[in-house]
Amino acid sequence: MDIYLKQAILQVVDRDVGSPVFSQQTLDLTSDITRDYLTNKVKKLSSAQSKTGIIKEEASLLQLIAPLETDFINVSQQLVEKWYAIYQMSDDAPSADVFVVLYEQDAQPYLAFLKVNYHQAYTHYVDAESGELVNQLIIHQSILSSKTQKADEGFAINLASRQFELIEKQYLFSGEKQFYLSQQLLEVEPAPSLEENVRVVKKAAEKIGKRFEVAKHDVVANVKEAIYATIEADGELDTAVVAEKIFKNNVSAQTEFKAEMTDKAPAVRVPVSPAVQEIAVKKYGKQKLKLSNGIELIVPIEVYQNPDLFEFINNPDGTMSVAIKNVEEVISRL
Repeated sequence: MDIYLKQAILQVVDRDVGSPVFSQQTLDLTSDITRDYLTNKVKKLSSAQSKTGIIKEEASLLQLIAPLETDFINVSQQLVEKWYAIYQMSDDAPSADVFVVLYEQDAQPYLAFLKVNYHQAYTHYVDAESGELVNQLIIHQSILSSKTQKADEGFAINLASRQFELIEKQYLFSGEKQFYLSQQLLEVEPAPSLEENVRVVKKAAEKIGKRFEVAKHDVVANVKEAIYATIEADGELDTAVVAEKIFKNNVSAQTEFKAEMTDKAPAVRVPVSPAVQEIAVKKYGKQKLKLSNGIELIVPIEVYQNPDLFEFINNPDGTMSVAIKNVEEVISRL
């Protein structure tokens, strides 16, 4: 994912102060520190937790950001003002810094909106007021998360296609939890994230598996294999393919699973971006097993599927054994 930053600005949103403190100048993108921080934050908007969708052409937000490239400072301030008019109504939304970033990815123009909440951290303070230097320990109230962490909330909009990726949190508004970013700012109902879809798949598979007396550990393992296979091969989560892989040779179970998925998650195919595809393949490419005797195993999918390398054996007394075969070397790490 190659990202070329064009312009960026930082706005301070300290709720104890009141109105945001708006910068009159953009950030210095010749600074390696700034460029590295923003690039990493933008990249992390693509994740298994990201919701997706397309903003309606008539949405007020699109009208507002239309002149962004020619009037970046003013438009970015108007965007934050529009967002803050909603955000300040929350009962529990915290103080934060907001970054508005204009960038290019694969020759396409994008806008990123990144909200990074404040955190407390200890630091030193050199006090010289008494005439003597005294080093004190203080708490800094406005520390931002590191570049390796995701923004607490944010979205990236492809300005050409209106497609977006979104990470959002629920906050209290008049005593009710709301996803205010999608509902009030983007004015759209986003598609569930890959992680949300996987939870629905797992829950539905366990329900159908129980009905057809399929062992729970087999169901969960098959779910992971199915998700890995369909995303790696096709770049999407296809529930029809997943059904066949989870309930192999059991047409009745496949039919019930598809019906359950239609009820819980109407989209049969859920496309994922290349960045999320890479994350998903890495995440679901290994089986994580915890045995009743305390042993924990992490097994690559290709090994798990090969009976010449890995096998579950059902014993006559009802217990199970795990056979790890054809191992040439064992490495022990502290």
